[in-house]
Amino acid sequence: MKNNNIKACSRLLQVLAILSLPVILGCKKEIDFDYNEITPIVVVEGRVSNEGTRVFISKSRSMNDSVKSRCLIGAVITISVNGVENKVFYDSSAGCYRSTLKGLPGQTYQLSIDFEGSHYEASSTMPQPSTILSTEFLWQPVLQERLLAYEMWATDPEPQERNYYWYRMDRTWHHPHFEGKTYTEPYRWGVFDNRGCPPGKIYRDVMCMSEKAAEEDEEENWKRILYEGDTVTFQLMNIDRATYEYFSSLRAGQSGGANPRSNISGGCQGYFTACSIAHADTIVYSKEIVKPL
Repeated sequence: MKNNNIKACSRLLQVLAILSLPVILGCKKEIDFDYNEITPIVVVEGRVSNEGTRVFISKSRSMNDSVKSRCLIGAVITISVNGVENKVFYDSSAGCYRSTLKGLPGQTYQLSIDFEGSHYEASSTMPQPSTILSTEFLWQPVLQERLLAYEMWATDPEPQERNYYWYRMDRTWHHPHFEGKTYTEPYRWGVFDNRGCPPGKIYRDVMCMSEKAAEEDEEENWKRILYEGDTVTFQLMNIDRATYEYFSSLRAGQSGGANPRSNISGGCQGYFTACSIAHADTIVYSKEIVKPL
């Protein structure tokens, strides 16, 4: 009963966040903000996983700068494990620094970066991996609305410990209003831990869209609506506590403009993580596959 109550509360919080978006985005009044311009700082996004190593280096931008960040070249990057140094080189085809170095659970990896006269360091220990057991779409009635949820169940490799997870859902978007065009882009992401989950298992309900918004199909909701034929992929990453706190503070700070808590020393922003990645089966979305609750 306790697990069911916690799960219901978790769903309700996600539901309220989804329902509040149209209200926030629907406001038409223009508000002038006086942003204080600051000197750009280096931002590092580094990851060692069972699939390889990649590091993306950029600089912070003004809030009114809509240009997509590009990886900056010229950095000297080393990742060390058990006293062995591994160089990470820029790969122009991938648009980031890459290496074939694959992480192993239980190993601690040290990141070292020299860039534009500054030195940055971080370390992370790779957690044990999870296995995704099942995923499905289902309708959830909340208040006077039905919300589409993507429910994921996976193994918790160390249920006696507090473990941390980062998920990312991408979709290939078959947009009916732009015939012949498709877009592959991030759709949902978040972090959570195993508190409130049954022993040995974890779950996550990712709230996608409201049924009403899908039926009305207004332009302001296009990026939140899943359309017939959209291809959905999902990956679950087992991460350490420092990475969890970085992404938790990143999400919390989005509304207030606060910087997240970086685990990299040297004065830059960003994160470095050693993580285990699991992938769910790819799903092609249609109304017929959605399970009623």
